Amino acid sequence: MKNNIREEDIIFRYPSKEEIKAAQLACCGRCCDACETPAEYAWRKRGVDMAVLLEKAIETELSENERITVRERWYESMSVGEIAAKQKISSAAVSVTLKRAQEKLHRALRYAVGYQLQSAKETTVSLVLANARVVAAARNSVGDSAGERMRNLRLRDNISHESLSKVTGIPLRRLNAFENGKSEPCLQELLALSEAFGVTTDYLLKGENYGKQ
Repeated sequence: MKNNIREEDIIFRYPSKEEIKAAQLACCGRCCDACETPAEYAWRKRGVDMAVLLEKAIETELSENERITVRERWYESMSVGEIAAKQKISSAAVSVTLKRAQEKLHRALRYAVGYQLQSAKETTVSLVLANARVVAAARNSVGDSAGERMRNLRLRDNISHESLSKVTGIPLRRLNAFENGKSEPCLQELLALSEAFGVTTDYLLKGENYGKQ
């Protein structure tokens, strides 16, 4: 799923001193073309931070039934019909639960969005939380194949294909082929992806020995 946030829909505030310092610490120190600017780092990190807040809001702001339904829909990618069959209720009831849960999460996080972007417009909050859902889903999913794991790791860190290509030196077409299961990385590419994501090669290939994030 692509990042649906458009630049014209938000007010992006330049990184704070704390974010600039964090970006410098996260940088390799070489100031090469693969390094993120403080603004790029802050924008990406803010998306990850919002996903973490969303996860916490799901745990604290929703009822047990709402939490279960949201996890099944967002994290496990179950359809409304599948959730209804599993819970033995109507699809309409599932839709109502999801809508109620989204409204609660929207109310709980709108001030955090306003703090990040200095804009609490309804469209802005909806766009930011939509992106946070994608990141949160990736953070809570391992993936059944190497391609799915690579995709989840990229989305977990809120990294675009273009940025990942710049960091790893792997062409975009190759990255797309990996994620779509049409090709497998060679050893050099595998090591580059492992380094970029901070996981072991075993995790990328087999889902084992996650490693240090």
